[in-house]
Amino acid sequence: MPSGLFLSIEGIDCSGKSTQLNLLTAKLDANGIAYLLNREPGGSDVGRQIREILLRPGNPVSPTAELLLYFANRAQNVDEQIRPALAAGALVVSDRYTDSTLAYQGVARGLGQILVSQLHGIACRGTEPSLTLYLRIRPEVSAERLREQSKDRLEAEAGDFHNAVFAAYEAMAATHPERIVTVDGERSPDAIAADIWDIVSERWARRDR
Repeated sequence: MPSGLFLSIEGIDCSGKSTQLNLLTAKLDANGIAYLLNREPGGSDVGRQIREILLRPGNPVSPTAELLLYFANRAQNVDEQIRPALAAGALVVSDRYTDSTLAYQGVARGLGQILVSQLHGIACRGTEPSLTLYLRIRPEVSAERLREQSKDRLEAEAGDFHNAVFAAYEAMAATHPERIVTVDGERSPDAIAADIWDIVSERWARRDR
């Protein structure tokens, strides 16, 4: 049986991930490629309950509790959904994974990337994306887009927080170019989607090599 492929999609708030996930899954459906769409926080029934705690505006979640809740969600999704899908040879598409936690909680919350990496080892036990698409937009573009919508608890953070998240993503993309592919997220949705499909379809075709 062919092996599965684990793909994550990352970016700062309002980078266009939801739009691109919808366009990508439509292409996967059209091409008959079996996939699992994993959203974080969320994904499983347990994860959706955790999502409500994490993102409800005004919820008094401490930074450490926030970090542990994200990994509780991720551990559940890994066991319940991600590993079984990969074992069945499917494409797993994850809307965020541990790169988000490294950026948001490790850097922007100041909890440290070493601690995040240690918890990742406990929760995920070697379940890692082999490809990450980083939808890159500048913080000022994110801020402009956020002004036009209601905000969840993290989106409502101040500009310094979002600048720190952006800087963390930039550093990770520079450090892991073999896994993290940067995609210019400030273009039209169709142009971005075309690039993403080229990257994903090529990587899917050679997943067993």
